[in-house]
Amino acid sequence: MKTNILLFRINIYFFALLLFYSPDIYNQVLTAEQIYKKITNTVVVVHAYDNSNELVKQGSGVVLNDKGYVVTNYHVLAGFDRLEILHGDEIIPYVDIIGIDVEKDILILKIEAKKFPAIKIGDSKKLNIGQRIYAIGSPLGFENTISEGIISGLRSYEEYEKKFIQITASISSGSSGGAVVNDKGELIGISTLTAKEGQNINFAIPIEDVLNVEIGSYSKNDSYKDFEWFNKGLDAYKKGDYQKAIKYYTYFIEEYPNYSGAYINRGNAKDDLEDYRGAIQDYNKEIEINPSNDFAYNNRGFVKSKLEDYRGAIQDYNKAIEINPNNDFAYHNRGIAKKILEDYRGAIQDFNKAIEINPNYVNAYINRGNAKTKLEDYKGAIQDYNKAIEINPDDALAYSNRGSAKHELGDKEGACLDWSKAGELGFDKAYDMIREYCN
Repeated sequence: MKTNILLFRINIYFFALLLFYSPDIYNQVLTAEQIYKKITNTVVVVHAYDNSNELVKQGSGVVLNDKGYVVTNYHVLAGFDRLEILHGDEIIPYVDIIGIDVEKDILILKIEAKKFPAIKIGDSKKLNIGQRIYAIGSPLGFENTISEGIISGLRSYEEYEKKFIQITASISSGSSGGAVVNDKGELIGISTLTAKEGQNINFAIPIEDVLNVEIGSYSKNDSYKDFEWFNKGLDAYKKGDYQKAIKYYTYFIEEYPNYSGAYINRGNAKDDLEDYRGAIQDYNKEIEINPSNDFAYNNRGFVKSKLEDYRGAIQDYNKAIEINPNNDFAYHNRGIAKKILEDYRGAIQDFNKAIEINPNYVNAYINRGNAKTKLEDYKGAIQDYNKAIEINPDDALAYSNRGSAKHELGDKEGACLDWSKAGELGFDKAYDMIREYCN
């Protein structure tokens, strides 16, 4: 009898362990049908109206928490007068604007707490290329449409301090701000744009960027409209009109002198106009406002390099990497500074790290090849230039440098072919090499 009781207790204990530790219960992969049922009520439609109360644009949104925070894209609002939210047959004709990040294209709205169910938040720092994802939004007005795909890339854009999740799940006009979830139904990003010239080349903003938006109050006195200056600054910068960009950012800073992001953008424009001292002043101010902005340190380091303060630049890159160990730009730029200081092995280590983080970083391959050339590892350099050309077949510098490495190995024909290709792609200095060594 005692043995039977003991076995019964052991079975109960084992069953309890299964309940507490079974990964399928708390880490379950869901089907598309299960995911749709789980999150469809957390996704809303967002309508934008002009000052004549005419509907001019539609987007999507996601309920982030039980406080009633709803995230969508800033561009859904940009240039318009007001927003309303639709959820099934229910319409909320006015929403409060509590969070804005124009540069990252994020807008956070506030509705009644617990009005609609909230989505479960995932971790966009733990993503892998190839993993299954789902997008739910309202493309072309078809409310709560689900599409399936994978993560096809994790992209970084240094010029605009942006990181995107590249996805194959279909999105269209009206999908902006919709949910992008993993196979557990957890929010990892929001849909933001699509490359019209490609097929299934779509992008989402990582949820970590959404969660980092500062919450405030921007509806009172229509103060959110001041952010149009920021938006105009972005547009001017993209068009290469740096003077106008500076003007718009300055207007915005006058209204929001402590807003993180404006100073770094104005500093970038000053850098492009070769006002390096002015750029550094703006980066200093950005760091004062937001000491955890790794891009501000990276950009300040980049400008210090232009002023030939390479050791000061390295200190800034060190700080950027300390804040964000996955900042591939900071590793790459630190590698360049080390290369200039003739620390070629240290430079190669940094280029290795940049490539580890971003395997498609063309300039990192080219600069690693340059460092290997300095160490007379011409075959290794050629391998790097080959990779750069594989990623970007139109990179003239990669062809020119590969030609020089081939020349060092005595491959005159190969060198001349590469220099000729570099010249065709617009690198005029390659013709000097052709005249000197190929005729």
